[in-house]
Amino acid sequence: MSKHKGIKLVSIGSVSAASLLIKGFPECKGSLTAIVPTTDTGSSTGIIRKIFSLPAPGDVRAVLTAMADEKGSPAIVKKLFDYRFNKKQFKALPKMALGNLILAALADIEGSFAKAVKVSEKLLGVKGRVLPVTTTNTNLKAVLKNGKVIRGEKEVRRPGKPLIEKIFLEESSATLGEGILRTIMGADMILIGPGCLYTSIIACLLVPGLSALLDKTKAKKIYCCNTTTTPGQTDDLTILEHVNLITQYLGNHPPDYVLVNNKKPRPAVVKAYQRDNIRLILPTPQEIKKIKAAGIIPMVTDLIEEDWTGKRKLHKLDTIRHSPQKVRKALQEIY
Repeated sequence: MSKHKGIKLVSIGSVSAASLLIKGFPECKGSLTAIVPTTDTGSSTGIIRKIFSLPAPGDVRAVLTAMADEKGSPAIVKKLFDYRFNKKQFKALPKMALGNLILAALADIEGSFAKAVKVSEKLLGVKGRVLPVTTTNTNLKAVLKNGKVIRGEKEVRRPGKPLIEKIFLEESSATLGEGILRTIMGADMILIGPGCLYTSIIACLLVPGLSALLDKTKAKKIYCCNTTTTPGQTDDLTILEHVNLITQYLGNHPPDYVLVNNKKPRPAVVKAYQRDNIRLILPTPQEIKKIKAAGIIPMVTDLIEEDWTGKRKLHKLDTIRHSPQKVRKALQEIY
C-alpha cells in the first residue's frame, strides 16, 4: 500500500484498534482517523468526569499519544500526556494521567471537548485525526442475563457478574462527534476493533447515527476479532458470537470482512493469560461456515504478535495482541 499513501483509513475503538493502523501503515499517517469511545468511567478518567462533567478523556488521550509525531512536536509533550502521578506522592490523584487533566483544562479554555482534542493534536504533532465518537457526556448501561440493570463502563466490565444481555447509552439523545459523517463517507477502509467488545467497540456503535453511516458508506468494513475473551465482558463467547454481536450493533448490517486469528501461541503464553481468566479463542470450521453464510468474508490466518516477552503491566488486563504487520498484510489483500 506504500503506493497508495493517500488511502483513507479509519479505526473504530480505542488504542488497540488505532495502533494497528498507526504501526501497520506509517506511510498513511496523514490520512488516518481514529474514532474513539468517550464513555469510560474507571481509573483517573472517572475522577476527571466527576470533577469536570466531561465525556471520558482517557481513550482519546491514549490514541492521541499513540498518534503523536515526535518530528512535529517535542518528545517531552508526549511524555507529559502519558505521565501518571505517583500514588504515594499524590493521594488525591491516584494514577492520574496528566494528559486527562490537560484535556480538561483545554476544554475549559477552548469552550468544548472537541476543540480541546484539536488543540492537543497540534501540541502532539498528530498527522491524522482523533475524533471522539460523541462529546455528549453520557454513560453505558447494561441489562444482565439475570435482569439487573447496571450503570457505568467500570461496572459493565466488572469481572464476576452475570453475562450481559443488552447494552445501551444512558443518554439516548447523544450526538455523533464533529467530523465523523465526512470521515465515514470518505473512507476507503474502516477497521472495527480489536479491543474490549462492549466498552470500546460497541460503545462507539451505540451512538445514534453511526451504524446507519457505516451501512451507507462505500468503504470496506473489516471487523478484527479479538484473540481472547475479556473477563467481565466476553467470558464464554466464541468467535461466531463476537461476530454476531458486532453485526447486531451495526443495525443487523454485517461487516464486509472479519479478521480471525487461527494461530495458537506457545503453551507458556496461553497459560500466562489463563491465570487472569483470559481464554484463547480459535475458530471452528462450523463457525467459519456460518460467518460465510451471513454474507461476511472471513480472513482466517495467523494474526498474533511475535516475540512475546511476558504480560505487560497495565492498569487494565493485558491480552494476546495482534501483529500490526500481519494485519497490514490481511488488509492489503482486501484492498
